[in-house]
Amino acid sequence: MNSHAHPILSELSRQLPEDALTVQYIQQAAEFDKIAGQAQKDISCLESMIGATEDRQTAKPELEKSGYREWLSQSDTEEHLRVLGTLRLIADLSEDLAEE
Repeated sequence: MNSHAHPILSELSRQLPEDALTVQYIQQAAEFDKIAGQAQKDISCLESMIGATEDRQTAKPELEKSGYREWLSQSDTEEHLRVLGTLRLIADLSEDLAEE
C-alpha cells in the first residue's frame, strides 16, 4: 500500500476486490476526482447488475474491464450490495476531498 494514499480510503478499499481499478487508484494516491469517477462508474455498473436492468449485459463487461472479473464469478447478491455500499462511501469521501 502506498504510504501517501489517504488512510480512510485505503481502509475502505480493503473491502473491494484487489484488482479493481478503484483500489489501484487509491493505492497510487491518484487525484480524488479520478478515484470518485471510477467509483461512480463501478456503482452504476453494479446497480445495473443487481437491478437486472436492460443495461445488465453492458454492465458486466465494464465491471470485468475495471478489475471485477474474478470477483463477479465468485460473489452473490449480498456481496454485490456490500461492495456497492463501500463504493458509495469511497465516492462520497473522494468527492468531498476533491472539493477541499
